[in-house]
Amino acid sequence: MFVAIARFPEVCAERRTGFEAWFAWSNDELREADGLTVRRLLRASDGTYTAVVEHESAQTFAAMNATGVAAHVQSRLRKILKDAPVTATHEVVVDLAASGSCCGGRGGDGGGVSHHVVALAGVSAAAGSGGCCRD
Repeated sequence: MFVAIARFPEVCAERRTGFEAWFAWSNDELREADGLTVRRLLRASDGTYTAVVEHESAQTFAAMNATGVAAHVQSRLRKILKDAPVTATHEVVVDLAASGSCCGGRGGDGGGVSHHVVALAGVSAAAGSGGCCRD
């Protein structure tokens, strides 16, 4: 899996509704792109926006961005924001959903909550009662 994370420039309060509507519209426009699996817009507590786009591969992501539909989506964005988003791309190395367990396929409780709670508390997962990641 391939993930692109786009951080958008500041969106002034007067343009937020239009920006969010653009993102929803662009999801509809890009929905049929080969390899596109997820496209989400996130808003942080400080009001900044980030998009998360998941694709089957870097190749399907590049192919989508080379389409006329993607060019049209970007041209409409330029009418809302003066600067382009800054995008970082990543290959997924380990994925909880794909592994079927909370330990990246190494065994454990099959994705139970205990591992995540223990990890957030800063304690070794193996130290948690009934914990995940048993060897």
